[in-house]
Amino acid sequence: MDRVKLDSVMNVVNGQLQPAGYDCIEAEWSGNDRILRLFVDYQGQAEGITLDGCVKASRLLAEFPPLDDMIPGNYVLEVSSPGVERPLRRREHFASQLGRCVEVKLLEKVGERRNGKGTLLAVGDGDDGVLITLETEQGQWSFPLLSLQRASLVYDWGNN
Repeated sequence: MDRVKLDSVMNVVNGQLQPAGYDCIEAEWSGNDRILRLFVDYQGQAEGITLDGCVKASRLLAEFPPLDDMIPGNYVLEVSSPGVERPLRRREHFASQLGRCVEVKLLEKVGERRNGKGTLLAVGDGDDGVLITLETEQGQWSFPLLSLQRASLVYDWGNN
């Protein structure tokens, strides 16, 4: 499933989840296993979603025909917490994580690179919409949010 289809799935899912206070922040598809993995957060708690919240969000989507219509055939639905290395997808996700270490993978090369890791410096407006800027070991690197395939926080497991 390509990124455009996953974004469509997220929009449909959020139509069902957001009235209950949940937000699907990322979707992944494992085609070989036919698993749709949704990373969901809860807006009403400072600590985010709990295991009970994941179960509730899963139940809201278990018999949701619009989602089933988007994915023909049998599939497994997994609802997960974003965790400490939470995915970043939208402008507000990046804006809330300024100064943090981020790892990204783009759909195509921008500035002679497709992958990178560095400190999130800025979220601004560019010619192609939202522009994300990282400070990497190779220097500053900016890319349009529209070119994003995947991004997540990088947790420093050695210092905690």
